[in-house]
Amino acid sequence: LKKAILPTSLIAAGLVTMTVPKQTVLSKYRIHDTMHGWNPTFHTSADNYLQFAPAVVTLGLGAMGVKGRNDFLNQSLLFTKAELLMSVVVYGIKHATRVERPYGGVFTSFPSGHTAQAFLSATFLAKEYGHISPWISVAGYATATGVGVLRMMNNKHWISDVLAGAGVGILSVEFVYLTHQHRWGKKRNLVFAPTLYQKGGGVSMAMTF
Repeated sequence: LKKAILPTSLIAAGLVTMTVPKQTVLSKYRIHDTMHGWNPTFHTSADNYLQFAPAVVTLGLGAMGVKGRNDFLNQSLLFTKAELLMSVVVYGIKHATRVERPYGGVFTSFPSGHTAQAFLSATFLAKEYGHISPWISVAGYATATGVGVLRMMNNKHWISDVLAGAGVGILSVEFVYLTHQHRWGKKRNLVFAPTLYQKGGGVSMAMTF
């Protein structure tokens, strides 16, 4: 439950920026006007690629045999399940809420799919290789945060979309790691050993998973 505090707080914060009056400091409209006002003509496509960067690094390290929390097969399975879960949640909410994007005319703003993907990727990297160095996790989440900022500066999303997307991305990974009980491809060892008792003997059996 502790691991759900941060992502649920991000989603809650996103909802707050959607519901407060437009003129207040925390309003998504005020924040958008401030950020987009810095450079109204700003545009980059970097966020389209950066959203996948931490996941590419994770799977690349796994494929090269760098020891992570799981082997490459299970890393791939975990990533696939997280992607499926995140996609269902994000596009389900988009379809249900139909929030208009900042540039108008398109009603698929909430939550941000790019940001959800970026934070899913960052959390995946942290789960697998964050134990090697905390800077690995920092780099992943810094990249994900950058994606969220770029989505707002590109006039594609409100801050509410970005905050909620980040929460969904993190929660998706946490959920699949919590529920991934069977480690595919892991060898099972069956061991038989003689056992002595006071009135005789026998054979014990143990299996490791």
